[in-house]
Amino acid sequence: MESFRPLLPVGYASVAQAYRAAVEQLTAHDLTTHYTDGLEFFHGRFVPHLKQVLAELSGGVWSLDDFDAYAAGSDVDLMTHVVEAVAARESVSLYPGDWFGFRVGSTHPDRIHWQTRANEGLACLCIPSVRNGHVSGDLLAFLDSAPACLLNLNLYPTLADDERRTVAEELQPLLPKSLLSISFSRGFGLTASQLGVMLVPRHHPYRARFAQTWEWFTYFYNGLAARAFMQLDPAELQTIDTARRRWVHDWLAANQLPVVSTGSYYVKSFLVDGPLPDYLRPLCRDGLLRLCFKPPQI
Repeated sequence: MESFRPLLPVGYASVAQAYRAAVEQLTAHDLTTHYTDGLEFFHGRFVPHLKQVLAELSGGVWSLDDFDAYAAGSDVDLMTHVVEAVAARESVSLYPGDWFGFRVGSTHPDRIHWQTRANEGLACLCIPSVRNGHVSGDLLAFLDSAPACLLNLNLYPTLADDERRTVAEELQPLLPKSLLSISFSRGFGLTASQLGVMLVPRHHPYRARFAQTWEWFTYFYNGLAARAFMQLDPAELQTIDTARRRWVHDWLAANQLPVVSTGSYYVKSFLVDGPLPDYLRPLCRDGLLRLCFKPPQI
């Protein structure tokens, strides 16, 4: 499995309960009117709730009132469409070592480049980076160099409160040129049914180019996942994340590795200096030890 560099999610019992609550509320009328009243639910109830959750996760730094929302079957569907559509005309840049999925769905791989500067086209990045669980100065410089950004808010909810606010402050100047794709499966554990939502600044040039397509995708958003998300208590998930973060720190200390308190507990990367124990050697590539954690259910 390591050859695919997996970053497997960890489930939450409270999310499973949210799914059950969402199913219990579902009626035949909801199924009949998914493409009519369901769109009113999406824009009128779900999207304001999502924006409020993100604003609270940012520590009050972000206000997303000027962003319009579009949806698809999953965040991967939306991001694949954006990368493919942009790469048909111009270049797309991925930060070295970040999410390979930005690239695999495109039929224009010659226009998608792994590079630390994106001066000509779209810059794509997971927040925080799945490369090492952080948002570093180099990553911010990468985004700053681009005329447009596609940010996948992936492990962002799993950061500690203070770090989430700091990251939000660092990203704030970049938001007017950024498409925000929300990963509900990773940060919020909604893996049993996927949901893709993208928040787009109202005056973003991509909106003028692609809005008709995005509106079409939005008809097919996952109503069950949206309803389950509205049942979640993010504070309860963060309590579990805090315990999981502590477990990872204990594991690092017990295995005589540096205890890195910042970044997401899901992934930790280290530059290797000296010999490694045999059990860690398969996880080392090009002098980088990359550990993807899946703490026990808490």
